[in-house]
Amino acid sequence: MTLEARVTQYCDDLTFASIDAASLEIASRSLLDALGVSLAGARDAGVKVLAGIVEQWGGQPQSRVLGRQQALPAPAAAMLNGAAARVLDFDDVADPLGTHPSVAILPPLLAIADLIGQPIDRQAFLTAFVAGQDLSIRLSRARKETLLESGRYDLCKVIAATAAAGKLYGLRGAQLHHALGIAYTSALGETQCMIDGASTVFYQQGLVAANAVRAVVLAANGFTGASQFLTGRWGYYNAFEPGSALDTIEAGLGNTFSNTDGIAFKPYPTCRPNTSAVALALELVRGRRLQAAEVVRIDVLTNRQIFDLVSAPIERKQAPTTVVEARFSLAYNIAAALTSGDLFIDDFNEQAILRPAVIALSRKIFPDHDPSCEIAELGTHGKIKIRIELADGTVLQGEVSHAKGNPLNPMSQEELLTKFNKCLAWSDAAQARAQSATIVDWIFDRDAINPSYQVLAQALHAPL
Repeated sequence: MTLEARVTQYCDDLTFASIDAASLEIASRSLLDALGVSLAGARDAGVKVLAGIVEQWGGQPQSRVLGRQQALPAPAAAMLNGAAARVLDFDDVADPLGTHPSVAILPPLLAIADLIGQPIDRQAFLTAFVAGQDLSIRLSRARKETLLESGRYDLCKVIAATAAAGKLYGLRGAQLHHALGIAYTSALGETQCMIDGASTVFYQQGLVAANAVRAVVLAANGFTGASQFLTGRWGYYNAFEPGSALDTIEAGLGNTFSNTDGIAFKPYPTCRPNTSAVALALELVRGRRLQAAEVVRIDVLTNRQIFDLVSAPIERKQAPTTVVEARFSLAYNIAAALTSGDLFIDDFNEQAILRPAVIALSRKIFPDHDPSCEIAELGTHGKIKIRIELADGTVLQGEVSHAKGNPLNPMSQEELLTKFNKCLAWSDAAQARAQSATIVDWIFDRDAINPSYQVLAQALHAPL
């Protein structure tokens, strides 16, 4: 049996009952987290620009858009929800891969759930979500190069997203196989936008979600895709990721689920290595807020991949000029956190990134590459070391290998609920704020009611 056939069979055979409790719990927490950051992200100015353009294109009102009084064609709704999910850089990641599984999976699931006319319950929705998370991490872990080594930003995520969306839609066997092949045709992802601080960081996530929905609907109507989309002569791994460990994809497939040790949550709305550095810096100062005059210098050592992503060129990163650039600036993030004692969404807007007090401190933060931070098992993240030298002669220093939110340093459910409520409070989603308890009850379903998707949809969206 080919790898492609095995992946298809896995999706066909997967049931809610076959997923262990730990994997379901992580998936539920991911769903809570992704919905929260998506609802907050819908308020972002860049997402609103994109939404205004997409809404002008119009089309059949098939699926709802989070945070907006609008229904659009399913691919368009998935695009906007995908952009909103990614724009704040607050979504979960796969440590140590540096990929963003859940924001590729949830938006097409929401669009498909609205699109199809048949009832969907929580168990069906969560089963599809687990399948997507599991495949996303498995397909990414197999790669020889990380996305920061190759610059290819997780091209296979659209295949995992399509697998999840196709399962929820009801595709099986050959139809689902074709949907995955169609998805491969639209595989995309580049890392240069992160280095340059461009809006395409979140736009490409929207494209992935839209392409997953298109692949499912096309396959359902008889369209075909490549059958050997992973292993063929010009399949994904031979064309884009030669030397990958394909045997690891099938290992334990259907018996163990990679989200339990792969999904990591973010305590701060910024690039993953920045969350580690911010948490460490705040730990070192123990609640003290710092101004530039109190600091001689702050040295931050990282591996090469992280240095190139969030620290170089140093002078430019010390004073970012766009919101996206600020999210990918190690110096700005540490400075913003040390001056206020926290880091949240309001630290990333066009006014906030120009605050003189923050920039003055940021100019005293000097990242560098340290070979001792290159630790293979820590992947793209590596080790991060910080040394803070204060004007009074005090020196504070420490290091971090597993960021807060990593499975080895987890965020508790209570911490995730606090984050969810902060995101809702910041959002424009009045209906979701009013129905937050219903949303949480639906996601965790502690009474095993197995509610319908319609209960969640009504809590998320005000009537049109």
